[in-house]
Amino acid sequence: MRLLLLALCALAFGVEAQPAATPSCTAGPYKLKLPKSYKALRGIGTLRRERVQNAGNGMEERELRFNGLELVVLAQAGKSEYTVQKAIVTTSNWRIAGPLRVGTAARIALKGLKPSALPADGELEFAGEMDSIRVSLARGRVLDFEYSCSGS
Repeated sequence: MRLLLLALCALAFGVEAQPAATPSCTAGPYKLKLPKSYKALRGIGTLRRERVQNAGNGMEERELRFNGLELVVLAQAGKSEYTVQKAIVTTSNWRIAGPLRVGTAARIALKGLKPSALPADGELEFAGEMDSIRVSLARGRVLDFEYSCSGS
């Protein structure tokens, strides 16, 4: 009864419940904010390691490691464009995922994803239509997070 009353009050005052954000590497509040070109991507920090492997069909899988950030991207040889396959963030230096940031209180960082339960410690996974985000928590704060992207 109480929830029904709150819902009616919210409608009367024009307040609508916001739907949960869909985890996506390329859209929405939790999208990855990275440079458009591969050259610029390599320059976002001190590059610790770069590994390039042939992925077939003229594509290359490129692994970039920075301090606290690991990226796996797919790019065509000799081209500037790339698509992110995976991003792992382990330090608070990287502000590339909207409100999601290492060290931030989980209730704030994950508010838009509307988790059903928020444990103090453990892992949560949020799956979108094509992409997903895995978040590790420790003492109610974001310990690290990983994006798995479809590459589309």
